[in-house]
Parts: sequence; C-alpha cells; structure tokens
Amino acid sequence: MWYDLYPKYVLHYLMQAEITNYSSNEIELKLKDEDISIMYIIQHHILKENDIEFAGIVMKHPLIKEYLMKIKSKENPMDILDRSIKSADEFLKDISLSIESSQQKVL
Repeated sequence: MWYDLYPKYVLHYLMQAEITNYSSNEIELKLKDEDISIMYIIQHHILKENDIEFAGIVMKHPLIKEYLMKIKSKENPMDILDRSIKSADEFLKDISLSIESSQQKVL
C-alpha cells in the first residue's frame, strides 16, 4: 500500500512512500518519483543522530525513479526519520535565505 506523505518540512508537494518493513529498531521505505539528492540530504541528517546503526539508500535503476531507504537504530526509527526531516528542513531554509540575501546584495 502506498502512502502519500506530505513532507512539509523539506518539500511542498506530495512524496509517495511505502513502508515495506517496520520493526522497533528498523524501517525500510520504498520511495518513488523523487530526486535522489533529496534522499541523500535526509540520509545525511539521519547519520548525525547518535543511535543510528545504519542508514542507506539504494537506487533500483538510473532510469527508474524508485529508491529503497533503510534505517536501523537503537531507538524508534520513525522518530529518527521525523527529527532528521525537520533538521534537513531547517538546513535547506538556511541555505535558501543565504542565497536570497546574496542575490539582493548583487542587485
């Protein structure tokens, strides 16, 4: 079953994700129709967490925009994913503000 996640933290459109495996310390998501760079930003913020044992992303094929993301941790992986998305959102907002202020200085 596919779920429409609205990652209001990072992007302002729907992201389709399917939870393919979920336990108390591991989650596996199948994501489609996304840019892998977004997944790498989220992965980077996940790996900053202390209780992470593994966080990885696999691209099925370069022509198919479908990815698998796996998170293994000592605590609830959904909590870590939520915190990491919020952290990535703050990071991207800071970059956006920096770019906007740089553009205004040039003009």
